[in-house]
Amino acid sequence: MSENVYTQEGVAVRFKNYLMANGLRQTKERFAILKAAYELPGTFTIEDLQQLLAEQRFHVSTATLYSTTQLLVQANLLLRHPFSSSTTIFEHIADDKPRCYQICSNCHRITRIKSKEVATNINSYHPRRFHVTHRVLYVFGTCPKCLSAFRKNLKQINNPHTDETAR
Repeated sequence: MSENVYTQEGVAVRFKNYLMANGLRQTKERFAILKAAYELPGTFTIEDLQQLLAEQRFHVSTATLYSTTQLLVQANLLLRHPFSSSTTIFEHIADDKPRCYQICSNCHRITRIKSKEVATNINSYHPRRFHVTHRVLYVFGTCPKCLSAFRKNLKQINNPHTDETAR
């Protein structure tokens, strides 16, 4: 893809085209939400987006935020991540690089994987008769902190410190 499609102007044009193609209104609220979403670094929630808009003195309803983020996801301008069952987490698509995350199944800690090897492998996959809009890899497992706690608990179970000689 061309580099300029990921600039503020480029994403605004893509969103405008999406809205026109689907017969939807082009409102100042929708474009303010798009702009704010692209100003937030990394992943964010609806609450983060609402807070930024409030700081910019641009107040929109929560319903407008939800409906607009849904449109931005459909327009391939935002990703909706399946990280959490209680909170929806978004990320703007600022480039065509693959996104790779490792997620702890225990504490739900999310870290971004920054590996050229993984990115190269993901980019090398070209499915037939399927247009790829973006690439995301989720790796689930146990983080070092939770693994350490698990091992400590396991050790305590296997080596109980009960005073059997006192009986």
